[in-house]
Amino acid sequence: MYYACFYATIALLLNDGFEARSHNGVRTLLGQHYVNEGIIDKELSQAYRKMFNLRQTGDYDDLAVVTKDEVLDLLEPAKDFIKTIEQLINNQ
Repeated sequence: MYYACFYATIALLLNDGFEARSHNGVRTLLGQHYVNEGIIDKELSQAYRKMFNLRQTGDYDDLAVVTKDEVLDLLEPAKDFIKTIEQLINNQ
C-alpha cells in the first residue's frame, strides 16, 4: 500500500512540475503543496504517514511486528488516497 501511494504521489508531483529526491522529500512536497493548501485531506495525509512509518518499521527494525489489523485499517484510506491523486491528475 505504501509504495502504491508513494508512486501515485510522485506522479502527481511530476505532473505539477515538482521533483523530490527521497521518500521524505515526497512527503514534504505533498504537505507543502497539497495538504497545507487544502487540496488533499489531512486525514489522507495522516494515513499516508502511517503507511510510511509501517514501511520504515518493516524495513529497518530487526524484530518488527505489523499486525493484520494495522494493515487492514489502512486499506480503504490507501484506496481513497490513490483515487484522490488520480482525480487531481486527470482534472488538470
